[in-house]
Amino acid sequence: MCGIAGILSLNNSKIETSIVDNVKRSLEHRGPDHSSHKYISSSICLIHTRLSIIDLNDRSNQPLQSDDGRFTIVFNGEIFNYKEIRKDLEQKDFQFYTSGDTEVLLKGFIAYGEGVLKKLRGQFAFCIYDELTQELFIARDRVGIKPIYYSIYDDWIVFGSEIKAIESSKLIRFEPDEEAYSAYLRHLCTPSNRTGNKNINKIEPGEYIKINKDGKLEKSKYWDPFSFSENNDIDKAEALNEIEKLLIESVEYRKVSDVDVGLFLSGGLDSSLLGKFMKQSSNSTLKAFNIDFDESFEGYKGEAAEAKFASEEIELELSQQKVNFKDFQNILDNYAYFQDDLVGDEVGIPLYFLGKATKSSNIKVVQVGEGADELFYGYEHWNRLLKLSKLMKPYASKNMKFSSFQNHRLNLFSNLISGNTVFAGGALGFNLGEISNLVTNNELINSEVLRLADRHWIEYFSSNNPKLSKWMTLIDLKIRLPELLLMRMDKLVMQSGIEARVPFLDHKLIEFILTVPENIILENFSGKPLLKNIAEKFISKEIIYRKKQGFRAPISNWILKDFRLFTDKIYDFNATFEFFNKKELDNLLKNNDIQKIWYVYNLSNWHMSRIS
Repeated sequence: MCGIAGILSLNNSKIETSIVDNVKRSLEHRGPDHSSHKYISSSICLIHTRLSIIDLNDRSNQPLQSDDGRFTIVFNGEIFNYKEIRKDLEQKDFQFYTSGDTEVLLKGFIAYGEGVLKKLRGQFAFCIYDELTQELFIARDRVGIKPIYYSIYDDWIVFGSEIKAIESSKLIRFEPDEEAYSAYLRHLCTPSNRTGNKNINKIEPGEYIKINKDGKLEKSKYWDPFSFSENNDIDKAEALNEIEKLLIESVEYRKVSDVDVGLFLSGGLDSSLLGKFMKQSSNSTLKAFNIDFDESFEGYKGEAAEAKFASEEIELELSQQKVNFKDFQNILDNYAYFQDDLVGDEVGIPLYFLGKATKSSNIKVVQVGEGADELFYGYEHWNRLLKLSKLMKPYASKNMKFSSFQNHRLNLFSNLISGNTVFAGGALGFNLGEISNLVTNNELINSEVLRLADRHWIEYFSSNNPKLSKWMTLIDLKIRLPELLLMRMDKLVMQSGIEARVPFLDHKLIEFILTVPENIILENFSGKPLLKNIAEKFISKEIIYRKKQGFRAPISNWILKDFRLFTDKIYDFNATFEFFNKKELDNLLKNNDIQKIWYVYNLSNWHMSRIS
């Protein structure tokens, strides 16, 4: 992985060297091996910081230009099938001077235009500047594993792998986006193309944009999970065979590297199965990494013993680290900077330390198990809702109303009865009833980005043969996975220059799973029945059928150790911005719902870090 950025003046103003240096410096944690920039003209500059993984030679440094100098690329990510694409291009008489995937991507774009996106199997965000047409082409991978942001503001176009790259240019004004803030309260992230800054947007998963020399922007969608439907001709045997084949293939693709590839190992089904697949086709030592906490806390007993057991069974070299309150204190002042985007899940904290531990072991690349629960129904609360839906089948009302109940259970039953959105995503911070009372601006409750899931709900449940189970996966592929789970993985792990690869989110595997009939993939509501069936051929039942516990952090314990520190920040934010209804905010803080206090603190800290 790498860091990419670009600056373009719409009125041909000269780009100062200090601006380029600031942007480049903000991304060097993503690419510590090499950093460079290229002025295409005095008013256009592309920037790249490199984490060398494929073709370690300097010849693959970026920005990289086409042979005739017309096209220039900056690329973050990996194209796992680049060797196959290269063979096709060689048959079209393209010559290659590197052995990496960047040159293949550039020449693939020259050969196929935006059609190259359909050929790519990987995780990526890239920009190609065409000097002839004076057009920027910027794309994000199908699932949104790699983020990319852009701003068109005051005669400047600035884009980058992280918000802070754009912010560090000092060319783009910070203007808080209240609608995005309210959506964050619901989803713990900012959905769609929004960020916490009105003047900075992100490209959505499966999307590319073109920006011409006048700053006019065109968006196009090249992949959408909602476009796939169940195939009732698939039987269980076919589903098992195809998923096993695609998953093994996906793991093998994600071993493509000129450096060692490690594993984040929890000791559960998902990461252990990945470890087994990685190990069985390799004779080299496979390093695995696990993080735990010095203190125990309610509802979580840690994963250290489970990870040790799995590592011994699979024969992995396991590195285990522990995080304590002092570690948390040490990063708290910089946490808004590290997380970059608005990401409310506290799991980013242990992920940050996992990245540091991985870097200290001289590993640059890891495979991780993100996405398995969303595709194979591994969450208990998902399966409970699906059982309930058999008794009270969901449907969609088109009035976009919402339940005013603040209690989550009452809210759920009210929405079921009235045809409102029953499931807005796997991460829920505050429900709509809570948000309507908590925020000062009454108009925010009907904002486009806050009600994104509700509009999709109406559209999906108005289609032919809708299924709540498929909806759950689809809406998480739309919001929670790209903008929360994958965002925290990218930002907090890349803070140490570590690339995370996600085999369960290979697009070919996703596309097939979305076509598997509900009765096969949800057999007995037992939680990942198909994946467990496959895993029985490779790992022990003790690992497969161990009681699931989600990866967590003791955020409640930590906040209670210095409660005033967190509440003072929240009150400072509200005194500055008056976003929350003061009475409701007081009630929230007095009721000691520590999890929600963390969500509000995280928003407050993010905002205050931008204005200090």
